[in-house]
Amino acid sequence: MLPEPNYIKEISYVLSLKPFQVEVILAMTEEGDTVPFIARYRKERTGNLDEEDIREILAQKSKRESLYKAKQTAINGIREQEKLSDDLLAKIKNCQTLKEVEEIYKPYRLKKKTKAMMAIEKGFGLVSEKIKQGDEEASIKNEFGALLNEHSLEEVLEGAQCIIAAEVSSEPKLRSFLKRETLNDSRVTSKKKSEKMLEKLKEKDAKQISKFELYADFNKSFKALKPYQILALNRGEQLGILNVKIDKTEVMERLTQQKYFRDIKYQGEGTELLLSAFKDGYTTLFKSLENEIRTDLSETAEDDAIASFRSNLEGLLMTRPEYGQIILAIDPGYRAGCKVVILDALGTPVHFDKIFLHQAAKAEATLETLINKYQVETIVLGNGAGTDATLDLIQNVTKIQVYIVNESGASVYSASKIAQEEFPELDSLDRGTISIGRRYIDPLSELVKVPVEAIGVGMYQHDMPVKKLEERLGYTVEDVVNKVGINVNTASSYVLNHIAGIDKRAAKKIFKYRPYASRAALKKVLSAKVYEQSIGFLRVPESSEVLDNTDIHPNQYEVARYYLQHQNEGLVEDVFNTHQAEMRKLYVEVTALTLEFIAEAYDKIGKDMRIHSSHRKAQEKIDPNSIIEGSVVAGVVRNVVAFGAFVDIGLKNDGLLHVSQIANKFIANPAEELEVGQRVRVKVLSMDNGKIQLSMKAVPSS
Repeated sequence: MLPEPNYIKEISYVLSLKPFQVEVILAMTEEGDTVPFIARYRKERTGNLDEEDIREILAQKSKRESLYKAKQTAINGIREQEKLSDDLLAKIKNCQTLKEVEEIYKPYRLKKKTKAMMAIEKGFGLVSEKIKQGDEEASIKNEFGALLNEHSLEEVLEGAQCIIAAEVSSEPKLRSFLKRETLNDSRVTSKKKSEKMLEKLKEKDAKQISKFELYADFNKSFKALKPYQILALNRGEQLGILNVKIDKTEVMERLTQQKYFRDIKYQGEGTELLLSAFKDGYTTLFKSLENEIRTDLSETAEDDAIASFRSNLEGLLMTRPEYGQIILAIDPGYRAGCKVVILDALGTPVHFDKIFLHQAAKAEATLETLINKYQVETIVLGNGAGTDATLDLIQNVTKIQVYIVNESGASVYSASKIAQEEFPELDSLDRGTISIGRRYIDPLSELVKVPVEAIGVGMYQHDMPVKKLEERLGYTVEDVVNKVGINVNTASSYVLNHIAGIDKRAAKKIFKYRPYASRAALKKVLSAKVYEQSIGFLRVPESSEVLDNTDIHPNQYEVARYYLQHQNEGLVEDVFNTHQAEMRKLYVEVTALTLEFIAEAYDKIGKDMRIHSSHRKAQEKIDPNSIIEGSVVAGVVRNVVAFGAFVDIGLKNDGLLHVSQIANKFIANPAEELEVGQRVRVKVLSMDNGKIQLSMKAVPSS
């Protein structure tokens, strides 16, 4: 029986945490506590762990449970076949990764026996041991006469070598050694495929060939390889444009051979039989390891890209809302025309229309009529095809400020089940136009309805495992919604669904029975557990209880009132030390951390954390021809990636602000200096075939 690992000990060691922190997180999540709830309201128990810390603990637990189950499966499967030796059992127990377990167990899972297995059954195992001791063909003929009466010498030697090759290809220690040496000294290379092969590509894939010129003859050490380069190589390979591989050097093979000889206590140069067997095993081992290393690299690169995506998404979701305005929203387009919607001060659509860019006079008249009739205060324009031409029409008619918003994902939303539930009587184009307008009013509330991977603030998102991408980006949406705090009487059920502890059914129930006069009123709608987990993230500004409009949990109200009465007596730590006994009667887990949280939450009453706007104000009459090389222009950061940032400067394509052009100092990560929505001044370095290169360094100081 394989003993279950001490997960708490292992996880605390790997994450450099105290065992009690891991233990309490695992216990609370087992009881149904959510990550946002634990991070905010159980700081006293966890030692102030944040959401990322907690999720990493849970991920490590899941990873280790999977490894334990894989080992159990392998041991049980091999034991059922009566082939589990002490040596094999020890190897499985010592495996550190799933891949190591899989490689050992692989031959035993096959329905068809391997050559090595059949050789062992025929009794060739003793011969393989002799070969490993340096015996030559002649000595084997002399020693195994009885065996050779039943089998030919060729069959015996070939079978014995298969046993050795299988041992080489599945030995965890050898695999670990080769992996370490490969990562230290080998290189990743790529070559563009032959013209003959490229001619066979589909037309849409062939159009991508020019994008991979940088990788047509690529050679990098693992240490110098950037995450975005890994993703680019993967995509080029998937499209059939590149051949990508890890260098298989003679030095690496020789070092691995020497390691193997040491492990089997062989001190010679190697006989022809042993060297041949080793080479066969090494070939299999390297191929398997190459796949493993590239999978590891891809996962690391995906994690990096998703982290960048999450940061950009958070910046977009934290865009300041603009409530209480009459808005004219336009989804620009050429062939199908521009869809127009008027949204009232609550964001409700009250009128739909359509204008055509090729009928300029009629379009301008329609816009003028709508603006006057509905007393439009703000115009919101999507950044799709036809934006510039539509903006010209608008600015011929009115001086009302125009904001250009990122419409990525609007078409995905418009055809979604959520959109159909919201506007069952409307067509998808009208729904998409409403979404564009509402992205200006409250980006958070609108964007939670869009599949996060469709929002368009990342790179290579379509190459990511969908489940992994949705999960990680879902964390960002969850964190932002809970960080901001939601007015329960105005929030849609789609926003409520992202509050800690609230599922779709509970969200719809809350929405159905609003308005609420207090947080306490929600007890009639929610179960005790859901109420406990969610209530601190729900605000009721209309409540007579002022604390109902804060992040302070109702369980903390009594101690909060007590602290607020005494907060002028000194620093938080001093107040806590002086009144600790009284406070513990009101909230048993109270610490100075609790009081710091209460003070901060009380100070933010009525304040929205979203203070920056990522919407670009349209300039008057943007003339694309006026932006030339050398121009210094204003722009808005649309996307921050590992190698720089993409900036909207009012042209059809965003410009690239390379990491080397962001600051007059070395920066490793563009996110150190820039965030989505940030307004910047940039100089146009070059404009070539739609590719725009920008610089902040070259902008004269004002």
